Order: sequence, then C-alpha cells, then structure tokens
Amino acid sequence: MSSDAERSGIGKLWSGGTAKEKQTRPDPLPHSDNVVQLRPDRAYVAHEVREHPQRLHICCATQPSHYPAYSSLLNIIHDHDFDKAFTLVYSFMLVEVTGTHLGAVVHAISYGNCERINEYHAKHYDRPAPNEPVIEGIRITAAIKSLTGIENAQTEEA
Repeated sequence: MSSDAERSGIGKLWSGGTAKEKQTRPDPLPHSDNVVQLRPDRAYVAHEVREHPQRLHICCATQPSHYPAYSSLLNIIHDHDFDKAFTLVYSFMLVEVTGTHLGAVVHAISYGNCERINEYHAKHYDRPAPNEPVIEGIRITAAIKSLTGIENAQTEEA
C-alpha cells in the first residue's frame, strides 16, 4: 500500500520526500512618481457615464475622493446660460464645481447616469479640446462646518 501512496504522491507530505525548490519573487517595479494614473493614457475626460450607478465618484486632483450616493442628492444648482458652474446639494455637504462646457456633465448627473467626475490637473492630464467639458475646480463644503458657522453667526448676533 505504501508503494501505491508513493506513486500517487499522497505520502510525500509526511514521508519527507524530495524538497521542492523555493520560488523566487520577481523584483518590484521601481517607484518613479507619486501620481496615480487612473487611465493608461493622459487623455482627460471630465465625466464618465454608466447606466444608473449607485454612487457618484467625485475625483479631486489635490483632495481625497468622495463617493456620495445618488439617493442622497437633494438638488442640482446649474448655471445653464454659461455652463461654467454647478452645485450638488446633499444633506451633509455641498459640492461646487467650476469649469467650462459643463452642460453635458450636469445632464448626466441629473439623469443618474454619471459614474465619475474628474477635476482637471495639468500634471495628470493633457489639455482637452477647447469645446470639450473641463472641470477646473471642485470645492467641497461639509455640512458640519456650515452649521457651526451658522450657529456662531446666530450667537454673535444675539
């Protein structure tokens, strides 16, 4: 029976069979830059569309990203005459977005089909065409900061 076990390889675990060679790990790639590339190329896209995502990824160039749920979005304030700014109103924060040609971004968000908005930064992306949407700035104001400012203003007036 032991010869059958040896032939099938079952006995090698406990019988002290031949040792396998230790596999070597590949060398890690050299770390040359701290910028994380989300896309393999440097082409800038102001927004990415997907059918009915649960959350909107707000990708800031120099701040942490946010992932608020679409179900928390209360209102969209949009400068429809010039398409240069819009504000997303949540119960817990305000997201103020500035740029150029932002109408397509606002409509994608209003239909619930925008998966991500990307803030433009020259170190991350090449400059897009002049008629393409560009998000030049994203400013996020948390509701806690706003409420404490209101409370302070009310206490100072009294």
